[in-house]
Amino acid sequence: MSWVTLCEEAALPSHRGIAAWASGKAIALFNLGEKGIFALDNIDPATGVSVLSRGLICEFDNQMYVSSPIHKQHYDLRTGQCLESAVLSVNCYEVKKLQGKILAKITSAPTSREQKSSHRGEG
Repeated sequence: MSWVTLCEEAALPSHRGIAAWASGKAIALFNLGEKGIFALDNIDPATGVSVLSRGLICEFDNQMYVSSPIHKQHYDLRTGQCLESAVLSVNCYEVKKLQGKILAKITSAPTSREQKSSHRGEG
């Protein structure tokens, strides 16, 4: 794992998501102000489509979630676990600010077989 720059801090809008490409992965990045900055896989595991950065942010029981814009599954921004299905989850990444940049601690991209298994709850 290494720290990878995702974007300039000034380019990250408040209370919305953006997509970034880092270490061979599509990353969804959310700036929730006082609640923090969150990074997770941008691929919706229910569909395989890179859309989570466009999802709606919501809060249930003091936990922050992003709702997939396709089928509306909710993914916990801290754990990546899907609220509606125990077999669906996304990877979450540690985030930090450094010298005006947003960085995330990301492992290298998995092989296509590993990626399919982790996103579909198989293997």
